[in-house]
Amino acid sequence: MALQHIRLTRDQPIAQFAGGTMPRLEFRQALFHTPIPGWQQRLYRAALVVTTTANGLDGRKLVVDHQALRFALLYNSTWPDPVFLKINAWPYKPVELREDAPVTSWSVEMRLRELRLGPDEWVEVIFIG
Repeated sequence: MALQHIRLTRDQPIAQFAGGTMPRLEFRQALFHTPIPGWQQRLYRAALVVTTTANGLDGRKLVVDHQALRFALLYNSTWPDPVFLKINAWPYKPVELREDAPVTSWSVEMRLRELRLGPDEWVEVIFIG
């Protein structure tokens, strides 16, 4: 498991990964960079959606799992900046499959929900996985 760093922007709103083993993700840090005041209200409904797919023989999708990790779990109304250095409230749950399921590959996609990014805005996420 290695430390991963992604940046989601208006031009690149999705991060995708693929591999041969079941993903296990631990989210460590997040940042919402914006020049616009009132970030607390914008992030309240927003979430990082993690979609995990187990692919089987012949390219079939065996399982597609969506997990919404809400930004509102990371702060309260007195939080000074949209910088979250110790994330404990985003528990990623690995996909549950039978042990004998014929999984040939895995893919993970991360995208934002309920947050439209402007030209000078981005979200950075650091995780182990």
